[in-house]
Amino acid sequence: MVDCEGVSMDTQVEKERGDEEKEGGKSASILSPQLKAMIRIKKKYLKKSNSVRLAHNTNSVVSDGSLHPKSPQTRKSKRRKSRVLFPNDTLICKPKKECSRANPFLLLFSLIVFIQVYNAIENLDDHVLKYDLEGLERSLHREVFGQPEALEELMDHLNDYLSTYAHQKPLALSLHGACGVGKSHLGRLLARHFRSVVEDKLVVHYLSKHHCPLQDTARHCASKLAQRISEVVARAEEEEQIPFFILDDVELMPPPLLDILQTFLQTNQTNEFLNVVYVFLSSLGQREITAHVLQNSSTAGAHKPLRQALSLIHPLWTESAVELIPLSLLEREHIIQCFLEEMTLEGFYPDLSNVERLADELAYHTAAGRQYAKTGCKQVVGKVNLL
Repeated sequence: MVDCEGVSMDTQVEKERGDEEKEGGKSASILSPQLKAMIRIKKKYLKKSNSVRLAHNTNSVVSDGSLHPKSPQTRKSKRRKSRVLFPNDTLICKPKKECSRANPFLLLFSLIVFIQVYNAIENLDDHVLKYDLEGLERSLHREVFGQPEALEELMDHLNDYLSTYAHQKPLALSLHGACGVGKSHLGRLLARHFRSVVEDKLVVHYLSKHHCPLQDTARHCASKLAQRISEVVARAEEEEQIPFFILDDVELMPPPLLDILQTFLQTNQTNEFLNVVYVFLSSLGQREITAHVLQNSSTAGAHKPLRQALSLIHPLWTESAVELIPLSLLEREHIIQCFLEEMTLEGFYPDLSNVERLADELAYHTAAGRQYAKTGCKQVVGKVNLL
């Protein structure tokens, strides 16, 4: 039996080994079979534990002596490295990925551009609303007969130009057409409308027959016109508005007047003379327009032959600021509308049979099954007065 009072199992094993060595290989043993079995089991367990630990350490070390990336030591060290400890009284500022000092400036620049674009759009709307171009368009389509293409082109130019205040050149709208197609009526409508939306002194309606009736005073008329344009432009510059000059019967203007107008259409002037709208009303080029309309039943494409004909008359119409707008011939249905309008204004009952009879008394061009009045609505007022 084993003495359990202060002697361990290992001590007894070592003592047994020493006794066996002293006895010189005795076959008999003083240990019991139970104790020998326990010793064998312990040896096997220790041997197995040492082999497992050795294999595990061998796998954790790579050939170059470093630790294996999947070893527990490596994972533990990585976990420790990913965590940064700071004192409690220190502000923790984590670095941002792809942080650049230019990002705040880029954001500020984008905001400034957005605000400028927004303000520009608002200013465009304010300018268009100030001149009430929608009301002008409705009025022209209601009171001017047979000119839908010309009115559309006219309104496009006005919308583009009046949407802003700063310009690189003045706008000169040169409307040309045959007798009686509504040039003078259109000029009166434009003058009346713009006088209602801007100051009356900023709108000049110039009639050649009235303001310069004699050819021998052409130079004097030219100097007076130049002085008036300068005064109105200076006043408009003070009030930050665009002035309007509507000049009728341009075909009657002598060359000195046309020369003065050409100087005001140059682009190398001061800024106040670049923010001006000129409207020329003339019958010059009516032969080219009439031939084109009779051949094509439309004014589309008549700009090129019209400009060629006008350039031979005066270099005014070669300026880049001049926009040509041809007016079409009036058809028979438009003449009937003129009669109905005039009879209503004079207080006559608009009898349609009587109106058609009066319309048949006029002379017409016939082309492509259509009838175009040779004198337009020019004779309508005289015939209504005879009723």
